[in-house]
Amino acid sequence: MVDVQNIKGDYKYKIDKVGITNVLYPITLKNKEGMPVSTIGNLSMSVSLEQNLKGANMSRLPILLSEFGENTWELKDIKKDVKIFMLAMVEKMESKDGYLEMEFDFFVKKKAPISDFKGLMPYKCKISGSLHLEPSTEYDFIISVEVPVTTLCPCSKAISEYSAHNQRGYVQVSLRYSDLLYIEDIIELVESSASCEIYPILKRVDEKYVTEKAYENPRFVEDMVRLVAEKLQHDDRVNWFSISSRHQESIHTHDAFATIEITKNNTNV
Repeated sequence: MVDVQNIKGDYKYKIDKVGITNVLYPITLKNKEGMPVSTIGNLSMSVSLEQNLKGANMSRLPILLSEFGENTWELKDIKKDVKIFMLAMVEKMESKDGYLEMEFDFFVKKKAPISDFKGLMPYKCKISGSLHLEPSTEYDFIISVEVPVTTLCPCSKAISEYSAHNQRGYVQVSLRYSDLLYIEDIIELVESSASCEIYPILKRVDEKYVTEKAYENPRFVEDMVRLVAEKLQHDDRVNWFSISSRHQESIHTHDAFATIEITKNNTNV
């Protein structure tokens, strides 16, 4: 059969990225306790294409994914396992550069603070990997986790005779890191900086606890990014981080947001 995509010629331009996207595939991750967490990954896989090649052999990409896991792709150490996959990807695609993005929900079992009712809490995650073989092998990996939190407005508390307005905040933390780091580490770091955590199940005794804890720990959106940044600054595993916090204001039509980005170390092994 004629293999059209492998026809060589002068096609004027090299293509930076070509591949497949919106690929749904079962994945299994290891949590901090070593237990499996099953979820669905939404993947984008791509490579660069040299100027003299007409097309990429895209069917090789889902074939490679199935070779890494017939029923589920197991990721014990996300950063290392993604690198192994990407090395296989550029080899299979006969390319010098490879790129992978994957979004997934990471489920954590959380119990209510007083009643101890347990439920599963989903956290939106994204990983982005890039691999370049020339002039020397260079691998870059970023993990992003979005953590929903409760925040209470310090200004409202200060000016009101009683009560204060709350909002739900969404804190997204993106990291480059060296040593082993767990998704739960990121979640705990953010939640400990908020007015209060968000829980999947709450009874009345829990609502009382959450309401009172938030009232005693007011946070502006500026406070959130600064507190998280301070903790990441002291984590030697982290080389670079970006923090974005968005609060859905309960008494305004707009949202409030703040961002911080800091490079601590350019090394990302």
